[in-house]
Amino acid sequence: MEDEFNIILPNFPTLKGSEFIFTIGWANASKYIDFDVEYLVKGLHIVEVLYRNKTENDFGFGSPSPTHKIIQKLLETNESLANELTTWVANSGGNYYIENNTPNS
Repeated sequence: MEDEFNIILPNFPTLKGSEFIFTIGWANASKYIDFDVEYLVKGLHIVEVLYRNKTENDFGFGSPSPTHKIIQKLLETNESLANELTTWVANSGGNYYIENNTPNS
């Protein structure tokens, strides 16, 4: 898992904003919606949680966090999956946009 984390955030602990994960934004989120979107969103969130744990902060990536952006775009074509992913992110620690729904956090 550490190797994958370093591939996604090669400059850790410094974030430059040019990493792939931060190129996903409001304007281009729809291009990431395909049959693997569920795994993409979950993977992105796991990377953010790992980052949050490694840096010992409670805000993760903050507003550049891409998961919510993809989920919002997914609402237009698959509301059920979008709602399911929102719940999964909330139950998996939440992020800047989706409130944490885990007990004792």
